Amino acid sequence: MKLLNDIGKGIGKYALAPPARLLGRLGLSPTVFTIVGLGVSAGAGVAFAAGSLRLGGLLVLLAGFFDMFDGVYARVNEKASRFGAFVDSTVDRYSESAYLTGLIYYYASLQNKDMALLTVLVLIGSVIVSYIKARAESLIESCKVGLMERPERMIVLAVGCLIGGWFVFGSLLLLAVLVHITAVQRIVFTGRRLRRTRKR
Repeated sequence: MKLLNDIGKGIGKYALAPPARLLGRLGLSPTVFTIVGLGVSAGAGVAFAAGSLRLGGLLVLLAGFFDMFDGVYARVNEKASRFGAFVDSTVDRYSESAYLTGLIYYYASLQNKDMALLTVLVLIGSVIVSYIKARAESLIESCKVGLMERPERMIVLAVGCLIGGWFVFGSLLLLAVLVHITAVQRIVFTGRRLRRTRKR
């Protein structure tokens, strides 16, 4: 999964930086793009709730673009700040909850309890993984480890919804398992780092 992060960083560095610099001339805050991404995520949630899974998948990918772009924009225009990073992280939680809630609503309306429960497990795991990272980084320098960070989660869900059929079930099952494995990985990583710190 680290490969996806590396590819994303490459895209950010070489493809998104020029348009980010161009838009920087308008003097916009990076938070503008963060809020636009939230709106797109909410749109994905509405699409999912209405049963338009492919449209929802496309909107999740578009939301991922804005999630990547706001960080690039902040860096290349020297507008990065700790408060901006805090807002971005907070909005990310709302964004992910928005489209997953839409999917839960859709399956609940179909009375498909298994798929609704599977999506709930994904939502719980996503929130826990993000919480562990935030809590861990109050104790150690960084906790960016695990199989399923947010970009990977968005891609897996979007691809499953775009292909449709059993791939939706497969993507949700994969996410439901791997997000909780990621939570365990981060707990173990943090524990090891803390033990090393005590030994120094």
